[in-house]
Amino acid sequence: MTILALENVCQHYSIKKAGWWRANSHVLKAVDGVSLEIHQGETVAVVGESGCGKSTLGRVASLLETPTSGTVIFNEVTTEGLHGQALRHLRRQLGLVFQDPYSAMNPRLPIGELVGEPLAAHNIGNKETRHKKVLEALEAVGLGEDVINRYPHEFSGGQRQRICIARALVLDPELIIADEPLSALDVSVQSQILNLFVELKRTRNLAILFISHDMAVVNYLADTIVVMYLGKVVEQAPRASFFSHAAHPYSQALLAAVPKLGAGKRKRGLALQGDVPSPINPPSGCAFHPRCNKATDKCRTIEPVSNAFNNNETHRVACHYPDESVITASAYSEVSE
Repeated sequence: MTILALENVCQHYSIKKAGWWRANSHVLKAVDGVSLEIHQGETVAVVGESGCGKSTLGRVASLLETPTSGTVIFNEVTTEGLHGQALRHLRRQLGLVFQDPYSAMNPRLPIGELVGEPLAAHNIGNKETRHKKVLEALEAVGLGEDVINRYPHEFSGGQRQRICIARALVLDPELIIADEPLSALDVSVQSQILNLFVELKRTRNLAILFISHDMAVVNYLADTIVVMYLGKVVEQAPRASFFSHAAHPYSQALLAAVPKLGAGKRKRGLALQGDVPSPINPPSGCAFHPRCNKATDKCRTIEPVSNAFNNNETHRVACHYPDESVITASAYSEVSE
């Protein structure tokens, strides 16, 4: 069952030049023609460097922003034109987990009220039933009743993120959208929260859209990998296929950048050069060509389309010259370790 489908979604922002006399404006293409599907019980990880558009894609998928164009379908309901009660009904089926748990909380509210906020916002149940739901959500993330009268500043970063996950679960959503939920945490705490996501997925059959830049994390958690670069999807594949046969030069560079113990394991010639170009003025042709050591004149003038890699429709690559010879099964085992 498809929980969420994005069809050719674009999210563009108009950036006006400074000064009242400058009437012209630029268009920032944060997301530019992205299509993907998330099925029940599936975890889709969106990866890429900062500025690639993955967080903007998350806001569109979570119905916090209306896309400039394209279609968002949630539980077979097209969201275009929805507003008021109809939109609120769909949002009840979504749970959001943000990067910084402390910023996502009102420091003046006790934990019981914070976790119960979605129930109150959607006018669900009475005081007694809400209290019961809050306790169930806290128990699901490994916290007890003793925390409900305490305040956010009394908890560690990992505990705060557990509280935020409990708040996302309190409405019994079908889809969790997590935007870099581990990056603000210590490494030892990251593993605990990651295992919590795995357990919640197993016990609740949740669909998860997991936004991250950490390849080792998505290798552990995700079923499908979506690689974004400058607002576009450059590669999409099942986890095993991606980590054994990453075909886009950008995907290969991301995998090669994963720290590895021991000498001689880092792949030479794959290190990324320069920064992500401005989405206000993207390069012509393939947007990655200024940083790609395989770029040709064709790459500089013609934009690649997403095609099946090695006749595998579930593994698609937007590259004129996809290559599986650099990242091999041995590299996959190194990343897994």
